[in-house]
Amino acid sequence: MLEFYNTTIETLSIHRVGNKHQEESYMASVIPTVATDELAALLLDYFCLPFLKATETYHFIHEIDIKYNVMKGLASKIFEDTTQSHQISIDILKHLFVQSENPQIKSGDLFVAFLKGVFYMGEEVEALGIFKSENKDTFIRLTENGNRIMADETHGINPKKADKSCLIINREESDGYRIIIFDSSKNDTEYWNQNFLNVDYIKDHNYETKNCINLCKDFSEEIIKEKAGKKEQINFLNRSIKYFEENETAALNDFKEALFADDETKATFDTYKKRYERLNDIEFSDSFDISVPVLKKQKRAIKNFIKLDTNIQIKMDFKNAESNENFIEKGYDDEKSMYFYKVFFNKEID
Repeated sequence: MLEFYNTTIETLSIHRVGNKHQEESYMASVIPTVATDELAALLLDYFCLPFLKATETYHFIHEIDIKYNVMKGLASKIFEDTTQSHQISIDILKHLFVQSENPQIKSGDLFVAFLKGVFYMGEEVEALGIFKSENKDTFIRLTENGNRIMADETHGINPKKADKSCLIINREESDGYRIIIFDSSKNDTEYWNQNFLNVDYIKDHNYETKNCINLCKDFSEEIIKEKAGKKEQINFLNRSIKYFEENETAALNDFKEALFADDETKATFDTYKKRYERLNDIEFSDSFDISVPVLKKQKRAIKNFIKLDTNIQIKMDFKNAESNENFIEKGYDDEKSMYFYKVFFNKEID
């Protein structure tokens, strides 16, 4: 979706933002930053690497009218006149500071960069990058002093570890642009996504694929596992993933027919889907194209092992769902008053 092999930093402003709740302030740089070639290469790593595996796209929103979205307005001003980038970056800094009311929000350094040579969906575009660094790494610094090598510690930003990143792509301006977001923290996304940026998902095939897999995961946890146990839960997830891998387009009616043999489970799935849509404020399309990158990412996140209270784990293989169904049996031993799993195999493999 994104490529940065020809990307350059046209303007760069670096500021510092504190936590308003903690009565900290902010520091705005008086002039923009001029980066050397070496520093620019490091910064481009820091700016761009988090977006390479992005699968979700956002756009600016507002409950009344998109024209009232603060960040959308500031981004538009920069795209219209890049000579004003530094001054507008200070307005971005002030807007971020106002949103820093929660005591858990960390202070940090704010980078605002206007980028050229970004490729989005195969097309070269301009983009505005906004990055907040909240954590510092400790490094060993060696310096020469006469005929001695001195060692001490210093603190700085690791260019391979981004904290919060946002890339506003100069496309579809009337629909709130196209925005890619990275946030290493799962605890304060409301602060970055909602309060600061005020964005929502673009409801494309990436969005549909992720939501459908999440529906399957939740259905497996709340219904399948409770009714039939962990083994059947993993088997259901195996079959679900296999359906997505073998089809280019997903149709929920076809999916339901392929996975469930009895009408009762099909009806339970329909009821659960409606409840899921209501609770998560989403609506599934009747059919949608399957996003392979999202599928791969979601597949890696699914737990495929049975964890037992006897400190034994049984790992199930997503690549061979038939093995899970045919060669593992669950039973109950009356003598020991314990459940057991029986595993069939021909030989042990090193």
